[in-house]
Amino acid sequence: MQAIALYDLDRTVTRAPTFTPFLVHMAASGNPLRLLAVPFWLLAMLGYKVKAYGRKPLKQFGLRLLVGRVVRSPALQPRIDAFVQRQLARNIQPGARAQIAADRAAGVRLALVTAAPEIYAVQIAAALGFDACIATRHLRDAAGNLLALIDGANNYGAEKVARVEEWLAAEGLARADCHLTAYTDHASDAPILDFADAGVLVGRYAKPERGWAQVDWSGEAG
Repeated sequence: MQAIALYDLDRTVTRAPTFTPFLVHMAASGNPLRLLAVPFWLLAMLGYKVKAYGRKPLKQFGLRLLVGRVVRSPALQPRIDAFVQRQLARNIQPGARAQIAADRAAGVRLALVTAAPEIYAVQIAAALGFDACIATRHLRDAAGNLLALIDGANNYGAEKVARVEEWLAAEGLARADCHLTAYTDHASDAPILDFADAGVLVGRYAKPERGWAQVDWSGEAG
């Protein structure tokens, strides 16, 4: 039986969300005049809150507005690297680091399963020792640069289950031969929590449902 741990990123492995800070970082470190567009991003998030549109168009709009048509390229990579290093230094929950280390020591395979974009999620996952990163994918141009346009669906809700099933198949693993543990901070991830053999809500104020467990990773003990 292969033990696999599926970790969400924002507010699970990290203390705080990463997407808006990424947009602001890329604007500030590139063309600071783009920061003048931040109020339009805030208005766009309000539009999402009132269900005027979904997460995919919202994220594409934010990336195009504050980063540009191309969102990862050799020219942009040093700025992305700086953002990743900042997240690793300041935004990782101590308990998450402890659990990741314990899982690796026990021979558990680790997958970061997140709606965050592959633009930076892949690097965070690699730095933390994950075996795989299942993030929101982006279209590429002819040179292989990532574009602001999302490839397929935003990796959120039920899409996470579909992507994990896709990954298991690619790894030659049958679901019946795996024991999955899913860690996430919110019940909006109910599909992946229910898909797993063990669902764990992360956070001091998380409200476990349907037999899910709860942990607080804000301290060293996890």
